[in-house]
This record gives sequence, C-alpha cells and structure tokens, in this order.
Amino acid sequence: MLCCIPLLLLMTCLLAVRCTVSPNYVADNFDQIALLDVQGLWGGRDLWIAADGTAYSRVVVRPEEGQSGLQETRYQFKVSDQQISALHKLFRDHRFCSIHTEDRYGIPDEARPAIYIRAGTQACGVAKWANSQHQGFDSIYAFLLGIAENGLQGKQISYGTYNWQWKPPEFPDNQTIYEMTRPKL
Repeated sequence: MLCCIPLLLLMTCLLAVRCTVSPNYVADNFDQIALLDVQGLWGGRDLWIAADGTAYSRVVVRPEEGQSGLQETRYQFKVSDQQISALHKLFRDHRFCSIHTEDRYGIPDEARPAIYIRAGTQACGVAKWANSQHQGFDSIYAFLLGIAENGLQGKQISYGTYNWQWKPPEFPDNQTIYEMTRPKL
C-alpha cells in the first residue's frame, strides 16, 4: 500500500497541472495553424502558418482545357507580426477550442472548411459546413482566407495537379486534421 502513495501523489500533481492550463493556452501559444478548404469538385484554398510567421498558401482551381484533375499553385510567404497578433486575439476572443458546429450530413457539393491549431502537445480542430453559420468560426475563417489571399504575393513554389496529401514539413497530415474534425453522426 505504501508503494502506491508516491504514484497516487504523482498522478494528483499531473492532474492539477493539467487542470491549471489556461483555456486560452492554445490561442496564446500556437505553434501551427492550418486551414483546409478545398472542395473536391470546385477547388478552394489551404493555408498553413507556423509560429514564426512562415506560411504556405495553396490555391486549387478546376482544370483548364487539356488539363486533367484539379490544379494547384503553392506559395510561401511571411505573415506579419500584426496578423499573428490578430490571430491570437481572434482565437482567444472566440474561444476557438470550445466552438461546436452543427453535426449533420452535407448537401451535395457543399464545402466543409476545417481549421486546426496546435500549441505544444495540445491541439484542436473545428470544421463547419459552408451553408451553416457560426459567428466565431466565420470570423476566424474570413481572416485566414484574407491571409491566404495575401499569400498570392509570396514566392510561387509549385504548380501542377492537385495533391491533397501535400503539407508543409512539421505539420500534421491533412487526413489527421479531417479525422479530428469529422462530424460525429
């Protein structure tokens, strides 16, 4: 029985530390943000942002005549300190990791953008059907789309057939983010 007491104390300490983590820890300390917003028939934009401001934007469009499959162009650029600060505020003010969106089946051809954020070992992701509304999600989503649009002024690093599995180094694979944000039906 005495040998169990140190283990019990350790577990209690670990739980106490975990419980004292600020609800805004992820928003205030993010290492990575990802927006996955490509609809399989129409295209869209994806965006990845690292804590140091290094970012990648991908624009996916329908094929032109003579091309097969969706086409993508990738860009690398730097997000400004002001944009990073604004992201911290948006994620914190809208309590991103607490957002709950409508779990339902999608309407044919409806997009379902997913946003992912990670700080250290903590991560959360939220997705929302395009025809649904959520003020917090929509505010963050619109800001991220603006950053992705600014990324078109960055350095073009790739052009060709859309590869949905591509992601920048160190970021989780896209399937992991989709699994994290899948509707719970």
